[in-house]
Amino acid sequence: MNKQIFGIFIITVFTQCSPVITKNKINYSSNEILTPEIFAAGTICTTSESVFDISFSPTGKTAYFTKRKGNEKQKIMQSNYKNGNWTTPEICTFSTDRDETPFLTGDGKTLYFGSQRPIPNRPTKGNFDMNIWKVEQTANGWSIPTALQDIINQVQETGEEWPSSNENFIFSNDDKNFIYTTMVRGSKSIQIYTTKALNGTFTRPQKISGLFDDEKYWKYSAVYSADGNYLVFNSSGAPGGVGGEDIFIAKKTATGWTKAKGIGSLINTTAEESSPRFSRDGKYFFFSREKRTNPEMDGIWSIYYLETKALKFNELFKN
Repeated sequence: MNKQIFGIFIITVFTQCSPVITKNKINYSSNEILTPEIFAAGTICTTSESVFDISFSPTGKTAYFTKRKGNEKQKIMQSNYKNGNWTTPEICTFSTDRDETPFLTGDGKTLYFGSQRPIPNRPTKGNFDMNIWKVEQTANGWSIPTALQDIINQVQETGEEWPSSNENFIFSNDDKNFIYTTMVRGSKSIQIYTTKALNGTFTRPQKISGLFDDEKYWKYSAVYSADGNYLVFNSSGAPGGVGGEDIFIAKKTATGWTKAKGIGSLINTTAEESSPRFSRDGKYFFFSREKRTNPEMDGIWSIYYLETKALKFNELFKN
């Protein structure tokens, strides 16, 4: 997995980065999108900057995502959907370090993100450390960022190297039941964990096991489908993939989840695919793909989208 893509930028307007909140459903295209297309080409996605890891306001009219240009630190950005077009993205006021992987809660009040900024009184002693932070929506815009508690955020000890004890993305469909990924200190792979928001903190994380026969395969950037019936995540080199980073899916059962499968050839290619996401109503599926002009150098990541129905999830699990 590419360390540079392990986080996500959120794009926000400079006017306090306030989410737009309505109850209207939104179509992002007047046409059916049944094969992947670059999302908001020329505005959100450009040919000179990498963008990835998108999250939407409850109305779908504000998009938060990660943006990186060259070797600059990636930032969280925002763009608003107005009159059928996306506004020019601007850096969110709280994005002042290497920030990424935005997730906005369903009520639009809390935005979680990954950041390399140091946690007060918990200095990292490793080589590269990301943790999950949050900001709250106030009458004056976003609050000052605060780090999640140590039940979620590990901090690297002396000798630890990325991705050990790194956390950068947390997700929920109901603002109560969350999933996130980390490589617990002393383990050998990044895994998916569940936790519940309770009384201002989180319950002890529980690992989701059995998605692959071998636990050595990394699992990261995990989300639920809008209806909660599918778990979608990234892995690299896992069985059922095409090569490099691919996107995998498991179906909910009475006792947990099925074995994970590659999400299909519409998405997974010999290029790198990452950061699966859904629109709030589940109509659209989003992911990021890297395009390289030089195989020896990092390429440009863009966000792609298509209608979820084109992926035919039910057919993937018929056998």
